Amino acid sequence: MKTCLIVDTETTGLDPDESEAIEVGAILYSITHQTSLASLSFLCTPVSENPCEQTNRIPAAATEALPTKLRASSWDLFNALVDHADVIVAHNADFDKQWYWDIEKPWLCTMEDFDWSPHDHVNGKSLVAIALSHGIGVSSAHRALTDCQLIAELLNRHHDLQTLFRRAMRPKAIFRAVVSYDDNHLAKAAGFRWNPESKIWWRRMAIEDAAKLSFRTVKIQDC
Repeated sequence: MKTCLIVDTETTGLDPDESEAIEVGAILYSITHQTSLASLSFLCTPVSENPCEQTNRIPAAATEALPTKLRASSWDLFNALVDHADVIVAHNADFDKQWYWDIEKPWLCTMEDFDWSPHDHVNGKSLVAIALSHGIGVSSAHRALTDCQLIAELLNRHHDLQTLFRRAMRPKAIFRAVVSYDDNHLAKAAGFRWNPESKIWWRRMAIEDAAKLSFRTVKIQDC
């Protein structure tokens, strides 16, 4: 594996059926040379309102300021970066994949697939929390390119990227933690999340890693 494309998306909401992707950020990253090769960020969709402006600080009016020709050229460059990458990388990749359904490349999630030990899960699974636990300063977040840059800096600091990516590519499944109420902290510490509807602790993880946990798990489905 030689290259990955780090992507991040800012949107007007969480549901792609009811909201729009308004900003795309991408960094083509060389796994071989452990450095960024190219970066891109652009407001991709004109919208009349942005309910998430308080979070991403993108005024709706600004999304209409980029000329149509420049927007089309930016999409062309983005697709060229996709074509050159071996794999797509995003934090909470399941969210970003919803907006790029036509990308036929493997996706890896820096929140679920990558092992950031010994810092993993220490201060939470947000990108900012993981970056801070690695001593990476965070001056801004929740704009597409700045979030991509945080991921790139995490990769810059890793001592063995080939092993990191090889482990991230292992077969995965969604598991349910079988723990008592008193042992809920074990599931949480291992990165499992509580689903209040089904009332289970669950996590998507490498199948072989599930067998190494200190508590029993049940596989719900393969990924």
